Amino acid sequence: MKELFKTENYLEPMLLLDYKIDANCNTVYDAWTDLEVFKKWFCPTGFSVALAEMDLKVGGYFRVHMKSPEGEIYPTKGEYLLLDKPNRLVYKDSWDDNRENNEPTVVEIVFEPLGNKTLIKIYSSFATEKQKKNVLSSGIVDGWKMFFKNLNTVLKE
Repeated sequence: MKELFKTENYLEPMLLLDYKIDANCNTVYDAWTDLEVFKKWFCPTGFSVALAEMDLKVGGYFRVHMKSPEGEIYPTKGEYLLLDKPNRLVYKDSWDDNRENNEPTVVEIVFEPLGNKTLIKIYSSFATEKQKKNVLSSGIVDGWKMFFKNLNTVLKE
């Protein structure tokens, strides 16, 4: 595997999760970079996507506003730092609003082939230990697991 993406003034990347997807690396990578497919799975189960935009290039962005069943909006955005099809994606991730304590995390998605399946590894780099603790206590790992279950379902359709 290539060396993990390093960002100046961020902590070393930590593995949050790995998850097996029932599709090859090209298909899984495309599910991250095709807006119509992305918005079908990139939100928690039971939520819907209220807004989805993507400008797929280094320095480009994505925005996804997830809507809970109660109508609450969870706005997220990312800035692409690396696009390496079908091996990995790297982006800065933050809330898409003006809330306090909105320091971006750097997320690296690594796609490893396992025959006709893909092992996805999610690494995150945090600006501070406090941010790391807050993000990890927010249920992010369970959230990613939910997203990936959705992704498996979408790719089987």
